Amino acid sequence: MKNHIIIKIILSFFVPLLLFSCSKNNNINKNNIDFDFTTLKKPKKNKVLVKENKNENKIILDNKIYIKDLFPLKNKEEVLSKTKFGKKDPFSKGESQSNKLNSNLKLTGFLNTEINKYVFVSYLDNEGTIKEGSIGGVNTDLLPNGAKVIKIDPKNMKLIIYFENENFIFEM
Repeated sequence: MKNHIIIKIILSFFVPLLLFSCSKNNNINKNNIDFDFTTLKKPKKNKVLVKENKNENKIILDNKIYIKDLFPLKNKEEVLSKTKFGKKDPFSKGESQSNKLNSNLKLTGFLNTEINKYVFVSYLDNEGTIKEGSIGGVNTDLLPNGAKVIKIDPKNMKLIIYFENENFIFEM
């Protein structure tokens, strides 16, 4: 009941506005534009100073306006610390080195038993299960060499793998 009253009130305000905005107003001549150009500000001109030193003409621009708008460049370490995927060094000239773990490992399911927690994965066209403590190249071929399963959380459907000094979190 309250919703109908609110809708009627809103419509009672907007319908007259719509009707008045669509009506033709004969008081305004479309060829006569009444606009006062005196209120517009004139653009400021940059100062250019010319100095002569030993038959050389030097032009010195007053760039104080532009210098205050510039941002300082970030150094290489700041940019590298924010790079997580792809090339390790975005400034190097080599091709992009994609991470073998992210591109080839696919999470397909979870299995929780009384003894262990398992994760169904697909890696390089091999499918199977891994559990906590599985190490790639040591006791499983379903992970890249050196990758270790840190934690399996079947309730939140998360898998945490430690690889190349980083923790990678896979979610389903």
